[in-house]
Amino acid sequence: MRNIKSLKKAILIIILFVLLFTMLIIIGYNDFVQHRNTVIKQQQEHLLTIAKSISRSIDAFMNDKADSLSILAQNPIITKTVGMNEIEKAYSQHDEVLQTFYNKYSYEMESVFLLDRNGALIYGYPENHYLQEIDHTILNKMLENKQPFITREYESSPNQFSIDILQPVMKDNELSGILVSTINLNKLYHSLIQPIRPGKMGYAMVKNMKGVIVMHPVKEQVGLEALKDRKEKFPEYNWKELEELYRKQVEEGEGYHVYHSNWWQDNGLKWSKKINAYTTVKISDIAWIISVQMDYAEIEQPIRGTLINISFIAIIITIFLLIVSYIIFKIDKKRKALEIETKYLKELNKTWEELIKSEARLRHSQKLQTIGTLTSGIAHEFNNLLTPILGYSEILLQQISSKDSMHEDLWEINKSALRAKEIIEQILVFSRNDHVTSKVMPLRVDHIVKESTKLIKSLLPNSIEVVENISSSELVLGSSTQLQQVLLNLYTNSYHAMKAKGGILELHVEAVNINADEGDELGLSKGRYIKIEVKDTGMGMDKETLSQIFDPFFTTKETGEGTGLGLSVVHGIIKNHNGSIAVKSQINVGTVVDIYLPIVEEVLVEAKEDEKQLLQGAGDILIVDDNLGVLKMLEKGLNNFGYHVITENDGYQAMKLLDKNPTAFSVIILDFTMPNISGLEIAEYFKLKNSNAKIILVSGYIKEDIVQNHPEIFDAYMLKPIVVPELVDKIKQLQQIK
Repeated sequence: MRNIKSLKKAILIIILFVLLFTMLIIIGYNDFVQHRNTVIKQQQEHLLTIAKSISRSIDAFMNDKADSLSILAQNPIITKTVGMNEIEKAYSQHDEVLQTFYNKYSYEMESVFLLDRNGALIYGYPENHYLQEIDHTILNKMLENKQPFITREYESSPNQFSIDILQPVMKDNELSGILVSTINLNKLYHSLIQPIRPGKMGYAMVKNMKGVIVMHPVKEQVGLEALKDRKEKFPEYNWKELEELYRKQVEEGEGYHVYHSNWWQDNGLKWSKKINAYTTVKISDIAWIISVQMDYAEIEQPIRGTLINISFIAIIITIFLLIVSYIIFKIDKKRKALEIETKYLKELNKTWEELIKSEARLRHSQKLQTIGTLTSGIAHEFNNLLTPILGYSEILLQQISSKDSMHEDLWEINKSALRAKEIIEQILVFSRNDHVTSKVMPLRVDHIVKESTKLIKSLLPNSIEVVENISSSELVLGSSTQLQQVLLNLYTNSYHAMKAKGGILELHVEAVNINADEGDELGLSKGRYIKIEVKDTGMGMDKETLSQIFDPFFTTKETGEGTGLGLSVVHGIIKNHNGSIAVKSQINVGTVVDIYLPIVEEVLVEAKEDEKQLLQGAGDILIVDDNLGVLKMLEKGLNNFGYHVITENDGYQAMKLLDKNPTAFSVIILDFTMPNISGLEIAEYFKLKNSNAKIILVSGYIKEDIVQNHPEIFDAYMLKPIVVPELVDKIKQLQQIK
């Protein structure tokens, strides 16, 4: 009895459980159906939105192509071509214009043609394409309303439709010709419609009002009459739903429908349920149906799977929460361990990167040190050679009258030596890699330009003519050598641009006033500037090249002809002179470089003959240098200024000489680089013997820190090559110091 009651109770519980479960299933299923219908409805609206978007895109595409043809029709070459009876050679540029237009839109255009007002072909591109015969009704309509016209689609090749966009070419408000752009609808589909993929299997297609497929993702489907051909090929299928869809598309114009059909891009020909949304687009003579379809199962299956999942959620939720809690705990523990490890690896990687950078900086520093040492050694020897040239030219200039025929030659030698001296100073600045800047002074730009052109004229071929127009003699503050370097760089670039065909190199120098607006554009302050214009008639540059000309290592020259550092250096020099540089260029026209340098209000005072008298000095001078040529020149030069000079080319002999009479010399001129014993050791010995003696340290290359770290030993220092008047001035300054 108890077992029967227990059995009944168990059966009752099972029944209640089944009823409850059934009720939950029914409720869940009803919710599923409602949710499915809502989602299907939303998806249909979405597909309709896609169809409308495609319709608008096609309309915009046609308008855009018509506008492009309209602009082309206004091209003077096109209007001139269609207005001529015979195409002359002088006006045969229309083929280039049409080819350029075609190349621009070739990704969607089949061909482009130019017709006369009667529809006769003038030119077509590509030349192997043929123009579809244009109905005279269309021509007459265009003659009457003079408006663009888009033809109905036609089958231009198997499985391919095209349309023609006709644009009238007007001249004096009369139709004088017609431009025809043939649009490949397969290309249009691939670029405009095919990227739109509703779902995994879905696609969009276009057909005309007769049901002929105009655009389709499967090329073999293009040209088929969608309903008729498929019914003939597959008579075993039920096509009533597709017939109803076609009827609604033609009669209603816009809406959606659910039907069964194949996926024609799938070779398996699986009969499937689809959702379809459609709309129409009408442009000129075109009337198309835009049809977008999607697999019904792609929407329904996820919802159905959701229903099944919900059935299990109540059962496994507790277990799931426990598992999730455990997993979260383990993940958090691993995350903390991973964070510690990641932090360690980041620090290790950062340390490793810093080590690599330090090694790279060390290698770079060692390379620069090697280059600097080599450069300084060469500069030292070069300055020893320049010192006699510079010194003897000064001596001879003092001895020869300015009217003598040799005076100008000596003056040129002296100027060249001074220029070489400046170049060596720049090399030394580079080799030291420090912040020393080139010496600046007031300069006449017209003189610098004339000197540079005098040099470049002898190097340029006869095919390049140099034209100078110098109308200003104002002063700027700068380095003559660096400005010469700038000009020679620009001349060299102009030569490379014109060397193939020759041309004209024009140089203009003028004073200009820069206002606030111009200053903002050039990066300059308002004021007066010298403008140096270097203009050539070379090959020119396009905008892309022009935007990169000041980038380091960028060059347009062939391999071996340029380093790409020229204009980068030029830009840096002009910026250091507080100026600006602007470049304009045009292909096959030439290049214009404008340099702006601020004018300084100073007056250069020319050296007078009687200034020599002001430098006259007196006293006993000891010169110690291992170079006999330098010794002889300095001895002769200082003698001319009234000094009594004793020379010695051996450091130890000079020390012995000082031992005999420590106070014999008021000033000692000492070369830093001596054989067997350094200039520093000799100077220390001299100071020990006579602390009142003034020591001038000279050399082709002196490290400034040596002089700065021993102010008690060295009273002054000078770089070779020595300019004798400057040396005399330095001696007089030291003699005045007690």
